[in-house]
Amino acid sequence: MSPASATAKRTAPARHRATAPEAKSERRAAILQAAVGLLREAPLGVFSVEALAQRAGLAKGTVYLYFGTREEVLLAVHAERAQLLFDVIEGALAAPKADTRRIARVVVRHLKDHPEFLPLAATCRGMLETNIGVDTALAFKRAVGARLVQLGARVETLYPRLPRSQGVALLMASYGLMLGLWQIAEPPECLASSMALPEMRAFRIDFETQLTTALVNLWEGATRRTAPKARHG
Repeated sequence: MSPASATAKRTAPARHRATAPEAKSERRAAILQAAVGLLREAPLGVFSVEALAQRAGLAKGTVYLYFGTREEVLLAVHAERAQLLFDVIEGALAAPKADTRRIARVVVRHLKDHPEFLPLAATCRGMLETNIGVDTALAFKRAVGARLVQLGARVETLYPRLPRSQGVALLMASYGLMLGLWQIAEPPECLASSMALPEMRAFRIDFETQLTTALVNLWEGATRRTAPKARHG
């Protein structure tokens, strides 16, 4: 064997190992992207692993190399979407003219652009109790908790009279409003045809308008007599 051949033989495995993590990352991303597409067609996540694999262009067994169950796929999508919402809120808090109305409008616009988020969030509790391992569930909660603490501190910086730790409480209450109003605005399928009845009038709400108003009222109430700290630049 020539020296050049020996060198090529020694370096080939290293070159293959260098690309493997990228390939794994791409396949995982393809699975999550496929899940998002299916969620927009079936918001409650009632699709099979077979359908998910087909949508991602992978074998069913490949999906199980990355996720132990269908619920773990859904939780991973929810985790990504939750972090994306946190990014949006952080950007709104950092804006030069940040105020409660601007923050509320940005959040509502984001939810409109990502319709899969709230239906998936509504099923998150069930996912954590079904086919999700303790380690996976704990990792999800830790990531969300860490980001909440970070953003809560930003809220308290913007509203300096807000009591310590109340930034996190305000963010959690905001999430409750999003989820609760969405569940009212989006009736279960069995009631969809009955929403025109007079007695169902109270449940026929404009989700975006009502959520914007509710978030503004919540934030202004929590930060009453607390003007946002002026930003420059």
